[in-house]
Amino acid sequence: MWRHDEAEGFSMAVSQLGYLGIGVTDMAAWLETATAILGVEVRVSDGSSDVRRLRIDAMHHRFSLHPSSKDDVLFAGWQVESLAEMDHLTEAIKDYGLPVTEGSIEECEERKVRRLVKFADPEGYSNELYYGPLYDSAPLKTSLPISGFNAGELGLGHIVRHCKDHKKAVSFYCDVMGFKVSDYIVFADADMAFLRCNNRRHHSLALVNEALGHSAGQTNHFMIEVSSLDDVGRAYDEVLRRKLPIIMTLGRHSNDNTTSFYFVGPSGFGIEIGTGGDLVNDADWFVKTYDSTKLWGHLLPHER
Repeated sequence: MWRHDEAEGFSMAVSQLGYLGIGVTDMAAWLETATAILGVEVRVSDGSSDVRRLRIDAMHHRFSLHPSSKDDVLFAGWQVESLAEMDHLTEAIKDYGLPVTEGSIEECEERKVRRLVKFADPEGYSNELYYGPLYDSAPLKTSLPISGFNAGELGLGHIVRHCKDHKKAVSFYCDVMGFKVSDYIVFADADMAFLRCNNRRHHSLALVNEALGHSAGQTNHFMIEVSSLDDVGRAYDEVLRRKLPIIMTLGRHSNDNTTSFYFVGPSGFGIEIGTGGDLVNDADWFVKTYDSTKLWGHLLPHER
């Protein structure tokens, strides 16, 4: 095993957070949020499925919305760059003691990838490793006049999950999946670890203990990064205009310098819209621990 606070000497198999599959009880509300606030492109349905797909860059889609009786993140898709890496990582997960299932032809077609395998992490969160995503040569058609999304090789953005055994979860993703710790934030009763894939995005996954009003097994939020502060501001104005619940006001993070805000999405968990996140350079990056999530702003309801 390698230490998960050491960045040197290891090439990770997971290159990015590629997609999220979300179970939704109110498809109309989700599509309204996607087009009127997020500004993404909603792909035209081929008529063979009730699933709706959202696009933010050249990849066919980054989000799939699945009609469901329960609102939840159904799976997170993690990209690998070769079949050899997929095989190596699959064996590492099996050696850890977790069952791995090969994705069906139908599932690969739905995700628009050449191959995928499925597994649940030690906390029970559903994950997929995939290879060979479909890219679309047509220009992105954002639903709002915005400058675009910072995705591409950095991936979709990030997701934050709550864990019963926080240390064990961090160890799994670092020692088995090959993620690296970018930094930690510890405050009050919260212990947060921010993990990056094999790209320069500060974190694609953050793991937090049972704190901040959440229990293990719950999604805290996902984040997408837009290309300008004006795009963040326009979305913030629209959320305020619609009187949607604000989780944290506009502010700037202490660890990655992202300027963002959080609101409650149609599925009940948070959506963060931000810009300007730091890019990590492994050659000169070292792990730090912060005692606050923010430099300014990001006020919680009881602080307003």
